[in-house]
Amino acid sequence: MYKSKEFDYDLWTTTENGTKHYWARVKATGEVTEVSHEVMKFLRAEEKRVYREIEASQNRGSILSLDIPHDEEKESWFEDHGRGTSEMETALFEEEFRKLLTPYQLEIFESCLLGKEGIRSFARRKGVHHKAIEKSIAIIQEKFKKYFSGGSPNA
Repeated sequence: MYKSKEFDYDLWTTTENGTKHYWARVKATGEVTEVSHEVMKFLRAEEKRVYREIEASQNRGSILSLDIPHDEEKESWFEDHGRGTSEMETALFEEEFRKLLTPYQLEIFESCLLGKEGIRSFARRKGVHHKAIEKSIAIIQEKFKKYFSGGSPNA
């Protein structure tokens, strides 16, 4: 089975009676489903694309702060702290980073980390426990750290 820390799913292939079957498991829910060859090719291509982007970003160096967010200072981990990054560069980096997030992570990112909604408020609105949102934020921050800090994507 192919497991990647960077993605919210696992992919693998099985062969039964000479026929290949392609499988995907959503890490968050544990749901397993058989997918078509085309879907498998797309997901693998997407993984390679993201890995190439992460690798390319390693050459940029560390530019943004990764302080732990608190409700009252939730944007602090995403701010440029005087390292000379222009607003345009920051916007481009943010746009590329958003592509790495799942739709659910993107909603949390926009609402809780960039927006004005608190974690508990967002959790109530979504009908989930606030700890689930905090866990998702930790995953978003890990993706952020790997993408922007130049850390190894395999670390």
